[in-house]
Amino acid sequence: MSINQLQELGLNKYEAEAYSTLLTHGPLTGYELGKRSQVPSSRSYDVLERLCQKGLALVQPGEPVRYQALEPALFLNRVRTSMEEALAILASSLTRVEQPDSDGEFWVVRGHQHILTRAQSLCATAGETLQLAIPEGSRDDLAVSLAQASRRGVAVSLTTEQAPAVPTISLLIDGRVALLGTLVPEGQAILSRNPALLALLTDFFCQSQLAEVTSSGEQLPATSQENSWLEWEKRKQLRLRKSHVDRHIA
Repeated sequence: MSINQLQELGLNKYEAEAYSTLLTHGPLTGYELGKRSQVPSSRSYDVLERLCQKGLALVQPGEPVRYQALEPALFLNRVRTSMEEALAILASSLTRVEQPDSDGEFWVVRGHQHILTRAQSLCATAGETLQLAIPEGSRDDLAVSLAQASRRGVAVSLTTEQAPAVPTISLLIDGRVALLGTLVPEGQAILSRNPALLALLTDFFCQSQLAEVTSSGEQLPATSQENSWLEWEKRKQLRLRKSHVDRHIA
């Protein structure tokens, strides 16, 4: 077991050394621990007592006293429970924080993986529509998120491009938040609720979907009246949900 990983779980260096040594060698006295680990003999009993106080070691009274490591499964379960409780408390605290309005501002997400992670989290918030344009080679990175959104009843529209000169991502969630950027190792993406950017992406996806629908042979409405257009848009979304999404995600 890695000493560094144990330290990441909240143990200090000597506690991690002691637990790992007990686990490897079985029950030990403080003296034996000092001989078989990096824990100084002068501190071995103090360190072992701290492990006991944390519930990570058992003690066997006697002369001399011996110590045994808590079973790894119990240790990990205790850590998991403690972390879940801490996260629940933190989540409750953070959700009560009122953030200032930044709807008109632009924020930059840096790095390929961070951009994809942000896109996945945005997909999880979609309630009505999810519109995405992404290179064919990056489609699998968001396939699960898109499928989950589709199962929630979200109207998903996916546009892919094979081998673009510069791989980019355009994502619009419910017409209210946008992510736009490049998918290269050191790429950057803009995250914003800015009305101008939302309008730009809305028009982009409208034109992209219009091109797909018309190329499939479906007729546009004879009138340009707003109501007719909206009815046609609804029919288009239903068609896209039934065929386009299944073809690209399933």
